[in-house]
Amino acid sequence: MVKYLEKELRIIWLDSFVGLEYKHKVEIYKFIKDAKRIGQGLENAREYIIANVGQNEYTTMQNSLNQAYLDYILEELDRKGIVAITFESEDYPSSFMQIPLPPFVLYAKGNIDLLKNEIFGIVGSRKSLPLSITLAEDYSKSLLDAGLTLVTGIAEGVDSAVLRSGVQNKGNIISIIAGGIDNVYPISNLELLNKVSDCGLVISEQPPKVVPKPYFFPIRNRLISALSKGVLIVSGAIKSGTLYTAEYAEEYGKDLFAIPYSVGIKSGEGCNDLIKRGAILTDTPQDILDYYNLTSKNKKIELSQAEKDVCKILSNGQMHIEKISSALNKRTFEITPILSQLEMKKMIVKSANVYSLVHSYSEE
Repeated sequence: MVKYLEKELRIIWLDSFVGLEYKHKVEIYKFIKDAKRIGQGLENAREYIIANVGQNEYTTMQNSLNQAYLDYILEELDRKGIVAITFESEDYPSSFMQIPLPPFVLYAKGNIDLLKNEIFGIVGSRKSLPLSITLAEDYSKSLLDAGLTLVTGIAEGVDSAVLRSGVQNKGNIISIIAGGIDNVYPISNLELLNKVSDCGLVISEQPPKVVPKPYFFPIRNRLISALSKGVLIVSGAIKSGTLYTAEYAEEYGKDLFAIPYSVGIKSGEGCNDLIKRGAILTDTPQDILDYYNLTSKNKKIELSQAEKDVCKILSNGQMHIEKISSALNKRTFEITPILSQLEMKKMIVKSANVYSLVHSYSEE
């Protein structure tokens, strides 16, 4: 079992009362922080608690002032493999102390040493094009191979693509979830999140049993931006929740990157708007690597001449298979195996019978 300092135990105890709002926890902690005994501190806070939270909550806290209750909390965390990192803990990220409303406690499952690494955020919309998902995987692999630790959420779409890439490539990956670790949303990603905790790190500022509420998600996004040196927005509509992460990145003075999209693609309109407002345009992972003077260990993808011809055609934009065939003066059945090979090499992505290049292509 993890050994916590007395000041950490007081915070863990206080944070266990999930009915308390953040602002009340902060005020109550001022009373108990330096008290000789936590009970004395709670008594000093009695008037504040009753006036602002209620008599019932004060009575509940008072009845929980015993070693058995604290032992129960710690044993439950230990049983689930969760470490509580308070803002008084040595492992608490310093970047969180630079933002408004820093998390009271981080509940972490996995390798907490990743919090000390150079971290980069990648996020995107749940409703993204197949091209966006492939781009997320492509960028993730390149940045992981360059030595960065990646952080994202747990939503379907881009977030899941980033996590899958981290798991598959055995890279350093962090997922910050909105609810408690016992209540993963969406539940369909529980298996993926378990794999992330095995090879990377899962963290939440909510106690394990807390069920995520709608407003938890945008405030969770502040942690992704705060933890990152830079953030990439892969996709997002104008009113996408993803843009909360971008706004926090701007507010915190982090480098903000966005992938551009063609006119009329709803899930890319937010990215284009960010670029208009000053976000750094990126259409290949190399842009970010060059920005930070990093080198990816990715091997160059070898292409046959036929594959190069297809990529050259698609460099002008997405195209239906029949138009590709016509442009290359070949029959559809002759083109199909070439397209399949390029899909396997993740050079192109298919939506119905329309193909798009994953990133810019030029013959060397």
